[in-house]
Amino acid sequence: LATYPDLTPNELKLCAFLRLNMSTKDISELTGQQLASIDHARYRLRKKLNISNSEINLVAFLSQI
Repeated sequence: LATYPDLTPNELKLCAFLRLNMSTKDISELTGQQLASIDHARYRLRKKLNISNSEINLVAFLSQI
């Protein structure tokens, strides 16, 4: 939170699921959202964290924080 204070509660929840090493399909089943919605949320989270798709794996990045 100190590094990225502008994250919304839903983005923080997505970060927590990703740090638990859950797949997009697992997150989708748990939250009741469609796979496409989770993919879009991951994309928006990458943009907010300034991570390009080719640079670093999102899960690896979140594990380092």
